[in-house]
Amino acid sequence: MHNFLRKSKENKTIPTHDPYTGELNPLYEELTGNKNPLALDIKDKSIDYSKTSMDDLVKSLEGKDAFNSTNDVYIIKKLITFYKENK
Repeated sequence: MHNFLRKSKENKTIPTHDPYTGELNPLYEELTGNKNPLALDIKDKSIDYSKTSMDDLVKSLEGKDAFNSTNDVYIIKKLITFYKENK
């Protein structure tokens, strides 16, 4: 595990995420005692994708270079299915 996930010597703060991969810092809560502010609480943020328009799904993915959340994977699968059914 990278040392930069523990503490930055320059600003003395614990980073919320890995600056190279964008993944959340798995040690953040352990080191700070606080929940990582970037962590999604899936229970509180459930999305009913059956009621979400395709345009909104596409907009949620636009501009992203990496897709690493469960929500992103679900949206991509739904868009692929839509594409196959409508090509």
